[in-house]
Amino acid sequence: MYLPTRERPQRRRRRIIWLLMALAYALTGLVYLQEWYPHLFPGVGRGTTETTSTLSSQQYLANGDAALEAGNMTAALQAYQEAVAADPDNAVAYARWAKLLALADREEEALLRAERAVALAPENPEVVAIYAMVLDWNGQYPEAVEQALRAIELDPQYAPAYAFLAEAYADSGRLGRALEVVEEALTLAPQDVDVLRNAGYVYEALGDYQQAVEYYQRAVEVRPLSYLYLSLGRNYRVMQRYDEAVAAFEKAAEVDPQSARPLDELGWTYYMRQEYELAVQQFEQAIATDPRYSRTYVHLGTLHYVRRNYEAAIEYLEQAVSLGFSSEDVFYMLGLAYAFTDRCDEAMPWLERALQLNPDSEPAQAGLEYCNRE
Repeated sequence: MYLPTRERPQRRRRRIIWLLMALAYALTGLVYLQEWYPHLFPGVGRGTTETTSTLSSQQYLANGDAALEAGNMTAALQAYQEAVAADPDNAVAYARWAKLLALADREEEALLRAERAVALAPENPEVVAIYAMVLDWNGQYPEAVEQALRAIELDPQYAPAYAFLAEAYADSGRLGRALEVVEEALTLAPQDVDVLRNAGYVYEALGDYQQAVEYYQRAVEVRPLSYLYLSLGRNYRVMQRYDEAVAAFEKAAEVDPQSARPLDELGWTYYMRQEYELAVQQFEQAIATDPRYSRTYVHLGTLHYVRRNYEAAIEYLEQAVSLGFSSEDVFYMLGLAYAFTDRCDEAMPWLERALQLNPDSEPAQAGLEYCNRE
């Protein structure tokens, strides 16, 4: 009978040593992965040191800046959000996140992030300046002016603060003052993207669309940001230079393919050219890209309303309202669409909501008179 020999003690000790070394290497690898790729370990890392968290947050912040440099707003938004998740006390990440949220038409979210940023770093001029911008985009113009002036007090050489102040002056109707302030910003930083954008915006508010186009073009030469191409396209469209508008919106879609807004703007441009089939194609592509972008539903609803497809108009406009869109135009179009399909009982609440926003709304008043006659 064959009996296996017992393993020698020396060989066993060598195996144990090799196993311990392999385990040490594996643990080292896990620590490295957790430090540099924390998203792979959800729920892990609460016990890590503050230094590790800060490094990770700064890395995400740098990733966001790099994405923005390349013109991809959607990727930058995601990176800034991840920076905040990695370090909830990173005020600059909150502020830059808020800025892009505002530029992406998510003004209420932007205000929440900007308020958090300024609470964390009330003496940081970048944070305060972005807070001013976000206040302005939420229609709080006096507060925006106040915060922009405070950012300038914190750093009189910080040009974006002057740019955001000019924007707030323009939105509050103080166009002469806006022009003066944006000229100061251009003197301080003639190649700053925020300065060039708001120089374009001030001239756009003044109705000088050619001058606005020149500043927006200079801005995209500095940094090919999608929202700059959108501004450029919007001004071309006002000037009825539709081919150039289409080219600008297509460029915006190219640099930020995850955003629905360039596609929506393309659709609206085709709509204004009365190329309705092309418009619908772009709107549908925009919805496929981002089903929660409410403005596209407004535009689709408007297109169907104008073409007297009232049932389709009702469907899209109500979807826009369900996503938080609120405007006099949407409310009276909904009311009239219901009225023109013999449903005045459903029309009345929408017409009344339009009048709540604007008591002098002529379409809403006409709709009420129509329903009262019926």
